[in-house]
Amino acid sequence: MPPATVPTGPPKNRSATTNHHPPPAQTRPLTDVEIIQLAQHHHRLISSQPAPLHLQPFLLSESSHPILISYLHSRAASVNPTPAVAEYVSALFSLISHHPSALSSLLPSLLLSYISLFTSRKIPHDHHSLSTLQLFVVHLDSIEIAKIPEAIDLIILYLPDVKDLEDAHVLILLPKCLELVRMSNEIEKPIEYINSVIDSLLKCEWSKVLLVKLVEIIRDFSCIDKWRKREFLEKVFNGMRNNFEMQDLPGLVYQLLVLASKDFGKREVIEGIVLYFDGKIKGGSIMRQVEGTVLLHVNFAVKQDPSLGLEVLGLVRSDSRALNHFTIALLLSVARIRRFSESAIGVLRTALFNAYKDYNFARQAECDWDV
Repeated sequence: MPPATVPTGPPKNRSATTNHHPPPAQTRPLTDVEIIQLAQHHHRLISSQPAPLHLQPFLLSESSHPILISYLHSRAASVNPTPAVAEYVSALFSLISHHPSALSSLLPSLLLSYISLFTSRKIPHDHHSLSTLQLFVVHLDSIEIAKIPEAIDLIILYLPDVKDLEDAHVLILLPKCLELVRMSNEIEKPIEYINSVIDSLLKCEWSKVLLVKLVEIIRDFSCIDKWRKREFLEKVFNGMRNNFEMQDLPGLVYQLLVLASKDFGKREVIEGIVLYFDGKIKGGSIMRQVEGTVLLHVNFAVKQDPSLGLEVLGLVRSDSRALNHFTIALLLSVARIRRFSESAIGVLRTALFNAYKDYNFARQAECDWDV
């Protein structure tokens, strides 16, 4: 007889055996607070044991970018916007640094959104915003080059609204952005674009704060032709003559001398400084203190870059308009530098002698007319 078959119980439901895993849950968007906590957690782990860390699926998809940017705007509308925004942007940069392949595509939207918030004054301009902008400068190399001109255009349009020192913080992005455009093979006619940016900058109205900031940063602008350099310096010195605060003059002159030492219109800078202090400006003891500080700056600059001393001597030799009380003091200051002592005194002696001859000639001519 065949062996008896032992019953094994009722047949199992096939679907129950094959679908023993529950369906995957929908990926939940992280909140801005969770993103900050995640960045802090990753930073601690990487600091203690450098090893690959995985991001949540939500952050791996570009579909998350609108949500991530929306958190930026919601924090900008909070009670304390700048620290809230700074904390969030810093967290995003931390995650981007640790996971560049997954998150670097977020950078263009993040940059343009932040610049828009800053230039529209939806976030206060303070040390928090400056720190955030400095983070963007560090990461500009990772941003898609096609988006850089958009950032530049936003900044240029904002320039007439720069009234306070904090308003000018966003300008720290300009030199690096222009350099990236210049070096790019993807931007059509990059030099022409840069020239158009400089032209727009020259055409807009400058506040005193903007003037000082532009003098500070323009030395880092690449490939500016000599004509635009000259136009820039003309606008600077015209701005200095229009109710510029005396106490701000020494700092501005120092920046101009730094600019000149970078081969940015050496003759124009020296001539502009000399003609500015031509005796027409009255200010009593305050102006004398300002002139004294400026003379110290020029003396130091000539020691660092002797070619500036040659420009001073050449200017006095070639232009009689340059001989005034400030020029005499300047030549005496330059004469204290050993390599210029004889030449500076010689130029001063010749200039004074020529001025004396011109005076006598004019006086004699006046007497002849009287006769």
